[in-house]
Amino acid sequence: QNDWNNLVKKRGYYAIVEGHLKEKQGTIKSYLKKNAQNIMYSSKKPGDGQLAITNYKVISEIDGYSLVDVHIDSGRKNQIRVHFGDLGHNVIGDDKYGNPSNPIKRLGLHAYELELTHPLTRKTLKFTAPIPKEFQILFPNLKN
Repeated sequence: QNDWNNLVKKRGYYAIVEGHLKEKQGTIKSYLKKNAQNIMYSSKKPGDGQLAITNYKVISEIDGYSLVDVHIDSGRKNQIRVHFGDLGHNVIGDDKYGNPSNPIKRLGLHAYELELTHPLTRKTLKFTAPIPKEFQILFPNLKN
């Protein structure tokens, strides 16, 4: 567990966010820390929290929503939710970090890929999960 970030090679997520992102692809970088209520927030000041890097690419848009493919370089608590909130495009169903709509009756965040090096055998392990059927409510053309 202490070496988790060094063992993980890929972390892929799908996020449904409110609105349409101006930049269809990019990297969000900030320093995350938590307040007295255990809510994470961003700081742009180096060293003021833990470095968090989120790479994203919009893969589909419909009226009022975007489906985003997200890969994180660092695994910080609620990193994706905080970073998209920073952009003004909250993850749907996320009442902890904003008050966005909830058209699929769940958090619009799904981990679809995890690739890591086994700590003892050093073999690469890859785990994938299909797109949830709830995501297909908004994006019916999605394929697993």
